[in-house]
Amino acid sequence: MNRLDRYLLTQLLGPFGFFALALAGILWLAQVLPLIEIIIDSGKTGLIFLEFSVLILPNVLVIVLPIAAFISTIYAINRMYSETEMVVVMSAGLSPSRIAKAAIVFGTVVMGAMFVLILALQPMATTRLGDRTDQLRRDATAALLKERQFLHPADGLTVYIEKSSNVGEVLGLFMHDRRDPLHPITYSADEALLLQDGDELRFILSNGVMQSYDTEANTLNIVDFETFILDLTDIINTYKGRNRLPIEYPVSQLLNPQQILDEGGRRGYNTYFAEAHNKLALPFLGFTLPLIAAALLLTAKYRRSGFGKRITIISIVGMLTLTFTLLSKTTIIENPELYLISYLPNLLVLIAGVIILFLGTIKGGRPKQISEVS
Repeated sequence: MNRLDRYLLTQLLGPFGFFALALAGILWLAQVLPLIEIIIDSGKTGLIFLEFSVLILPNVLVIVLPIAAFISTIYAINRMYSETEMVVVMSAGLSPSRIAKAAIVFGTVVMGAMFVLILALQPMATTRLGDRTDQLRRDATAALLKERQFLHPADGLTVYIEKSSNVGEVLGLFMHDRRDPLHPITYSADEALLLQDGDELRFILSNGVMQSYDTEANTLNIVDFETFILDLTDIINTYKGRNRLPIEYPVSQLLNPQQILDEGGRRGYNTYFAEAHNKLALPFLGFTLPLIAAALLLTAKYRRSGFGKRITIISIVGMLTLTFTLLSKTTIIENPELYLISYLPNLLVLIAGVIILFLGTIKGGRPKQISEVS
């Protein structure tokens, strides 16, 4: 790249950094907010929040990078036109395809970054995030210590707590156990202590009443107690493991998902297969979107009033390309033999961009844009 190419590239990178940060901040906030409640309920420190924030970033950047690259290309070229920099460049006799070299290099860098994100970082980060979130949700102590809420930690079990602390101390406990429908039991206690040790979970109740009803004999037994130990270990032992999302698996496994199914994958074969091709198609957006934006703007006739109509057309093309690329996964799930449709939007945009730049180049001579303002 010569000095001009490097200059044009820096003009693209500046807005790209701004738009990427702005869009990433919005999407990151939308995804991290639901996790804040889980972290607060579990009583964890700010380090857990920081860890979750970092783990969310790869999923956010996968969507943000191609959009930011697309917007920054439109913004940079339009600004260079408005400040007559592009007019000066074109007056030197450079063709649109030659000027677009910087945008092509820029798109290639973004595409490479997306391949690294999707093929390496995203599966690892998503798996780690899923495991850590699941671990917090399965923290029985945190799950059972929510104040003034009727909780259902297991089928047939209802728990209500008036006040609680993060160390398991409880004031005012009500528990109704219908796991045995023939012998439902109701517990109430002034105080309680919830203890979890590995796979064992126990409630130590103090100063309370146990009411046991025998539905067959139609009798009610009431027992007052000072201390009573209630074993709830079976709540933990009923956990069957987390259902991993297709996005958590590497592409090599998703392309041939039989191994995933053999290891307990709970999604259909076509779902994993469609995810593989969606992962492979998304990075190309980082290249094709800046390319089509540069091609349509660099071959447009110069107007002092700006390129409002042309930018509108470019925006529509970009949104349609992104939308059809994402929606192609649904088509592949229903018809896996049509897996090449994932790559079709990018291919069409790539061909259109190349043709537009080629036609703008073969016209030769002094560009029409310059002749109109001379």
